[in-house]
This record gives sequence, C-alpha cells and structure tokens, in this order.
Amino acid sequence: MKDYYLVLVLVAAIFAGCRADDAASPPSAVVFSGPAEIVEQRIQPSDTGPGIDPVVRVEDFHHIAVPETDSQRKNILVVYMVGSFGAPENSLQIARFAASLGYGVLNIQYPNALAVGTACLGQDECYGQFRGETVFGENVEYAVGKPGYNEASNFVTRENSVVNRVVNLLDFLANQEPSQVNPHPAYWQQFLTTDSQSPYTATNLGPAYPDWSKIIVSGHSQGGGMAPMLAMNLAEVPARRVVMFAAPNDNDGNGRSANWILQPSATPMERFWGLRHADDNTLGPQVQQSWESMGGSGSGGVGGLDNNAEVDIGNGTNDPGGAQRLVLTLNEGSAHNSTVDSEILPGVVVAWEYLFTGNGID
Repeated sequence: MKDYYLVLVLVAAIFAGCRADDAASPPSAVVFSGPAEIVEQRIQPSDTGPGIDPVVRVEDFHHIAVPETDSQRKNILVVYMVGSFGAPENSLQIARFAASLGYGVLNIQYPNALAVGTACLGQDECYGQFRGETVFGENVEYAVGKPGYNEASNFVTRENSVVNRVVNLLDFLANQEPSQVNPHPAYWQQFLTTDSQSPYTATNLGPAYPDWSKIIVSGHSQGGGMAPMLAMNLAEVPARRVVMFAAPNDNDGNGRSANWILQPSATPMERFWGLRHADDNTLGPQVQQSWESMGGSGSGGVGGLDNNAEVDIGNGTNDPGGAQRLVLTLNEGSAHNSTVDSEILPGVVVAWEYLFTGNGID
C-alpha cells in the first residue's frame, strides 16, 4: 500500500509541472505521461452551438482531456466545474489526473463571473434559484414536472446553461474529424441520448440530454455546489457519481443549510462523495453541515444512511476506510484550494483517485 501511495505522490509531482502558468500552449495536442497517456484540446464555447456566448481568453475555453488509446479509455465521463471567477485553465491538474485514470473529461467553462455567496448573502431561496438558473437556464424546466429557476442577479439563458453547454460540447466532439487531439470522435456520442422532449438542442443530434448514468459530475467551490444542484434535480436518469471539492457552503446566515440542499435528491445520496479541508474557515466553513443535511431528513446526507461518517485523511494519503466524506487536516497553504491543488498537498492525488473511482468501483 505504501508503494501505491508513493507512485501517486510521484504522479502529483509530474502534474505540478503542468500548472496553469505553463498551460497557455495552443489548443493542440498535449500528451501527458501518467497512468494513461492523454491528449487534450481547448474549444471556444461559442463554436459548439448557437446562442452560447464567446469568451475572449484561451484560458476560458473548454478544456477536454481523454486517454489516447481505446484500451485505456473508460466509457465514463467526468464533467468538472471550476470555482467562482475561475477558468478551466485553473483546473488542469485535476482534470488531467482524472483523464489519466481512463475517463473522458470535460473541464467546462460555464457562467461563473458572479459568486453565488456574494449574490445571495444569506438569502435562503436565492441560492437554489441562482444555482438552478446557472445549471438549467433561466425559467427552463429540465423535464416535465421539474421546476424552472430565475434569480434576479443572474442572467443565464438556456443556451448558456451548464446542461446545454455539456450537450453541445459532446455533440461537437462527436462530430469532429478524427485527429491527434480527438482520435476517436465516436467515443463522445455514448454520453448523449436523443429525446424530443429535451429543452436542450445539439447542432447535429437535435434535442438531447446527457446520459447521466455514465457521467461523474464534479467541481470545486462554486462549481462544487453546481454539481449536487445538477444531480439532485435530474429526472429519470440519476448521475453516476457526484464528487464535491470544498463545497457546497450555501447557508441562510443563521446556521442552517440553504433550502435547496435540504430537498430530496433525484440522485441517491449513496452516489455522493466529498473532500474538504478542516481549516477552510473563509470560503467553506459550513461544508460539513451541508454534507450532513444534504438530501433532507432521513437521507443520511452525503454517502447515505450507511456511509455518512467523516474520515481524517491527513495530507490525502491516510486510509479513508471506505468513507465518502473525506477531510484533509495537514495545512501547507490555502486550505480551500488544497483539495484541488497537488502543489499545496502532493498527497491529495491519492484522494482524487479514490473519489473519482468511487473507491475502485470504476
């Protein structure tokens, strides 16, 4: 077991050489030597579908990573969302790591120029309306019988919503010509399902939904709160897994989690996993409470009724013992960012593998 941890820490050191500072390489092939060799590309969001806003900086392009060869590639997708004001460029380490485990990875750019905590400031219902609008689009019903969301300070159209961006990005990738950065375009098609009732339309496929049964929804900070908001409010097909880093922290200012966190979840709590730092007292002081109360009374919170204990994993390498709520306690830098930055805590990559694979399930 110690040798296993050492290998992963060495992998972290490799990733540390691939930080955002040196990642301004053009949107072409970037091959990474890890457990699986990966190829990457960056795509202007507006190129993937009509009505999607363009971004100015390459740093804000969608970042896509995938194992290069068919034999290394799992039929599972990770959709990853950065925190407030962040760009996909800021999360290359963790996205590349997930791809090196065999997953296709969409490290997406989504509307995050306004922090939900700043917009809502303890206004309970604001959190759910804000996040719901960002994830599904303003006044868009994900499916028949599902609510629409609209928060006055947020302006996210159907086209710019998280779900529509995922649908259109997958459709775009599936219809690229085979290339060094996308050697097997057909791989991406499996993560979409056609449905005439879907409010989200892809350029080539038409009305469609992501096939959430094959998708791990994940994110850090604000993005880490968008992940459960999405998974909790799906329709017939729940998410394969939800992985939250330092999130969510939404609360009513009186010691109670925001109402959306307390609602029943369409994705079972047994599929929820999280990593926080014990010293995250500025941007994540109530994450622990969010995990405990998520899904409402009787749900067991993150991990479900049978797996709802928090486990101290130190610098990331302590044995999690099968737990789904993990807590870092070694502090060598930003506690909030330590969950997603292996330069702060190199051992955190051990926790990354554990979480993304669901303790080896995938």
